[in-house]
Amino acid sequence: MRTSSVPRMLLVLLAAASCLFTLTGCGGESAESALARNNETNIQRLSSLYFSFQMKNGWKGPKDEQDFKAFLNSFSPKKLERIGIDPGKIDELFVSGRDGQPFKIRYGVPGSAMGSTEPVIFESAGVEGKFLVGFLDMRQEELDSTEADKLFDAKPGAAKADRDSARPN
Repeated sequence: MRTSSVPRMLLVLLAAASCLFTLTGCGGESAESALARNNETNIQRLSSLYFSFQMKNGWKGPKDEQDFKAFLNSFSPKKLERIGIDPGKIDELFVSGRDGQPFKIRYGVPGSAMGSTEPVIFESAGVEGKFLVGFLDMRQEELDSTEADKLFDAKPGAAKADRDSARPN
């Protein structure tokens, strides 16, 4: 393992643990604060919940929107409210607060207990030619349409390899 991947992996595992502990009823005030900070927007919430889906389903992503929503509806309303989701408005979670359009989601993306940097949630219209993309390592990036489309269409694992090869050494 490269040493530069250790901090990212630790961040992913801590974020996942925070999300899982809060959703399962464990954790204290500091976990609540961390959870709120990592779930301020719908793209952050969906990225975190996609990762939670993977953790509970053998590191496989949801097969489609129906599968993902069924998973979300399996949570108690109290648990959803902890991460800023109105349990009666699950459909609104799938809409970007920036462009007001439904997200494009890469379904079936595999994850890993070691962490994943796969992009999974994409704005469909973007703002001023830039599209916000949510990754499984809990970060978001604003990308131009060409790069966002390339990541959306990439096979799992290929998106990171393509981006790494495009970066200067």
